[in-house]
Amino acid sequence: MINLVHIMKTAMYLGAAVALFRSVVAVLHAQDHRGHQGQEQVALEVEAPVSKPEDSWSLGNNGLTTVTEQKEDSKTLNPDLAPIISYTPLEANNVAKLKEQPPPSSYLSQKYRFSVGSTGDQWAITYTPYNDNLTCKSKAAISADVAAIAKKGFTSIRVYATDCSTLTHVGSAAALHKLKLILGVHIDDTILMLAQPQVNEIITWANGKWDLVEMIVIGNEAVFNQFTTAAMLAEFISQSREILREAGYTGPITTTEPLNILSQHASTLCPVIDVAAANIHPFFHPEVSADAAGDYVALELDRLEELCEGKQGVSLETGWPKQGIANGDAVPGVLEQWVAISAIKKMVGGRSAFLSFADDGWKDKGDFGVETSWGCSHIFGLDKQGGG
Repeated sequence: MINLVHIMKTAMYLGAAVALFRSVVAVLHAQDHRGHQGQEQVALEVEAPVSKPEDSWSLGNNGLTTVTEQKEDSKTLNPDLAPIISYTPLEANNVAKLKEQPPPSSYLSQKYRFSVGSTGDQWAITYTPYNDNLTCKSKAAISADVAAIAKKGFTSIRVYATDCSTLTHVGSAAALHKLKLILGVHIDDTILMLAQPQVNEIITWANGKWDLVEMIVIGNEAVFNQFTTAAMLAEFISQSREILREAGYTGPITTTEPLNILSQHASTLCPVIDVAAANIHPFFHPEVSADAAGDYVALELDRLEELCEGKQGVSLETGWPKQGIANGDAVPGVLEQWVAISAIKKMVGGRSAFLSFADDGWKDKGDFGVETSWGCSHIFGLDKQGGG
């Protein structure tokens, strides 16, 4: 059998060359977090837990069960994408029940092998170091952005990849402002070994700075976007974990997908992640209005923890767009964004990464014309000049 760990270690020698190549094709980066259309979240019922709390990074777990498939409905994700569990719209009375849910607090008292987030109502925000024309922001611009994030009261920054000198520029600014990093290993190719140089870059950059890293996320919606299969991703996560552990990193490692995709592949992915993470976007559920966004995300996080039993559930992307086309009861708008994000913050802000620090003009607008308008940092805190 081919020794994959040996292959991955050998790949470290090619890291510099591949990193240079990837910088030339930076415009191709972040494809798996460029758009959200088609990612309607799903209310799921879990049949049985699918992980072993006593060994959160073990691949072997025979006898795992999968979630119960929902009744087929005409509202499904894009049929051209990978098969998913059928989408079931929330009934009107269920939407009403969402608003009756008290803020969940059980996760605060549970003991997890790995735990991230905040016990307060604010934790992380996502950040991409690109200008609107998809060129890399300067070190000075990134430093100013990170300083603003710190002033807004966030304790962590989620980044998606290592291009644009992200590790160096965001990392140094984060250290200065005492912020933690949620690092990403970007996957946009079916040959997963092409993502290996990013793991190597993280190891080389860290060099004793592991205390800055709160979590490492390997792949963002990579299965949803058909860049890989769940089985291949699980193996790559396991192999990357072995190398990261050898390099001295002892923190949590995970991946993130829309909850319905993770549900379909729970028996494969839950055993190899340390924290159960999903991108939970209430806007793409047409029965959820802005004022119900907080209840919806809280409900989905509860289901996420049921899905990967014994592991803390966090949302690594959530928020609301401030302009675009309505998706049923989900209406974009400046006021609606404020209402939705305030509700999410109140309910589960301590375990949610908000999308995003600023509007991302480099993205395609997407089916609802919303993809460039998720910037929400103005809703949080006040800067030293008294601005929003």
